[in-house]
Amino acid sequence: MADIVPYQVTLLSDSREPVNFPCPPNMSILRAAKNAGLELSAGCMQGRCYTCRSRLLSGSVKNSRALSRYATVDPADLGERRILLCSVTASEDVLIKPEGPWERLLKTS
Repeated sequence: MADIVPYQVTLLSDSREPVNFPCPPNMSILRAAKNAGLELSAGCMQGRCYTCRSRLLSGSVKNSRALSRYATVDPADLGERRILLCSVTASEDVLIKPEGPWERLLKTS
């Protein structure tokens, strides 16, 4: 069985250097960011609150799970290249600018 190669996610911000992290297939970008030690704005984790809304600057994403029966929009296409990080995974390398604040978590050893 071949190794699964994750896609590269790059987060952009107006106030800090870009940050890169891997996103395995079928893992939400938000979960992959958390695994990489990043804390992004998030709320319900179900694609309803829009707290994790971000702009997809390049690349493409797909839904990381089936749409909720309560979903009124597609989290991979909110219009104007906006996406919900809790509900999408990368389908190729992506460049993203979160609309809410985010930070790198301090690692303790």
